Amino acid sequence: MKVFFVSIFIFLGFIFPSATLASHIELRECIEIAHCVREEWDVSSIEQPFKEIRDIIKNTPRSVIVELDGDYLHAEVTSKWMKYVDDLEVSFIPETSKLLVRSESRVGESDLGVNQKRVNLLKSKVF
Repeated sequence: MKVFFVSIFIFLGFIFPSATLASHIELRECIEIAHCVREEWDVSSIEQPFKEIRDIIKNTPRSVIVELDGDYLHAEVTSKWMKYVDDLEVSFIPETSKLLVRSESRVGESDLGVNQKRVNLLKSKVF
């Protein structure tokens, strides 16, 4: 009986991982570069840039932070006219002192440069 309960807890751990497992997430590379941007920024520490990025996203219209876990942030940004949703992810990798930023459109062949503008705006406000 104990084996049964232990195996259930292990199984649930894979389905619902703990928050500590979500930290230090390596963001995927862009497959379709026409609607995706991924950049790596060198930072000495995470506290200030990550807090600034979080505050910028919170104060950006039509942007909602859907996941914030340690040094990982996932936001959804909705376009003004067509109501398309883009994913914006930020992750800090302490081993390399890099801040990874990824912005990708969920639909379409091209984003008309919106994701690059979004990443450039974040970078200009943080650095």
